[in-house]
Amino acid sequence: MKTYALASLLACGALAPRARAQVDFSGYAKDFSQFSRDAFTGQSYQLNTARLRLSANVDEGWFESHVDLDNQVGSGSYFQSETYKLYGYTQPHPWLGLQRTISTGQSNAYGIGAYRAWAGYKDDNSVVRFGRQRIAWGTGKLWNPTDVLNPYQPTSVEPDERRGVDALYARTSLGDVAQAEYVWAPNDTWPNQAMLARVHGDVAGWDWSLMGGKTAVSTASVMGGGDFAGTFLNGTLYGEWAYQAPQVRTPYWKADLGYDYTFSHDSSWKVLKDAALIVEYFHAGNGQTDPARYNFAPELVGTEVTVAQNYFGATFSKDLNALLKFQAVVVANADDGSTFAAPSLIWNALENLYLSASLQRFGGGLSTEFGRQPNQSVLMAQYYF
Repeated sequence: MKTYALASLLACGALAPRARAQVDFSGYAKDFSQFSRDAFTGQSYQLNTARLRLSANVDEGWFESHVDLDNQVGSGSYFQSETYKLYGYTQPHPWLGLQRTISTGQSNAYGIGAYRAWAGYKDDNSVVRFGRQRIAWGTGKLWNPTDVLNPYQPTSVEPDERRGVDALYARTSLGDVAQAEYVWAPNDTWPNQAMLARVHGDVAGWDWSLMGGKTAVSTASVMGGGDFAGTFLNGTLYGEWAYQAPQVRTPYWKADLGYDYTFSHDSSWKVLKDAALIVEYFHAGNGQTDPARYNFAPELVGTEVTVAQNYFGATFSKDLNALLKFQAVVVANADDGSTFAAPSLIWNALENLYLSASLQRFGGGLSTEFGRQPNQSVLMAQYYF
């Protein structure tokens, strides 16, 4: 009952025009097909996803709200695969049931849900919001040790889609370059709730943050950490660290260090002119170095994005011309030697229409993290309105 009542309240708050309210509507239509094979039987399959996202944003002085409502249809032979029987089709759901599967068949599924749905208060110095939202803490590009609320998976088929969290969020200014933030992510039981605070500021031209609080692991699970980012050798050096004490196991550290650099237009290497490069190292103390001890269960429920301890990653992007862009993501598991590579081409075919083709290449032995996963190719079309 709490779920649908809150969903209705948020939707009404975002969609109902009020006096002098500024209401903006937008959205997109996306269709993409994945071509891969079953990891258990080796049989080829195809999965097509068609999504219509309708967005509404209300800005009425002190009141603001936002809703992204998705209508999505999945179809294809994937629904007969062993992979589907084990992993399903949809991602793990946050606390509020702001999504529902309307119908399923032997080769299709249709559902609706809120990608984002929040309402709140704002003034010149403070913001308070409640609902499904993205709380972007940390400076990492591929991994975020301090992001315990809505972790990002760098091998995702849709890298622009970032999971949200159902939470109360508050932010207030502490001066010209500093702010304090608080998040409460409720749940039905206390062990699954999170309460975190963060302070962000500027020291000697570098951005720094410190954060900590209770995590959604056990009744007394806590964490503390921080992040930094600043200019170094004409690029951006950044990093994060987090100490986790879940109480259900021994404490551990997570850390991330990266560098973001954009080559100049005057570069002597033509392939690097105006190109952007990111390199990153990630360590997860709760991971394993022996593939036989990998635990994939936290990945399936969305609480972890890795299973090993040490990773290296890189991204490269370059505009080939005004309408065509090349992107690539590479991730290496330094413990078992397996790799993930995803090159893609994105073409701005018409105004607001983007077509893309990408390949996800998984390499390594069958017992490794990435080697056990089948390759897949993805064709996508997306129109914004």
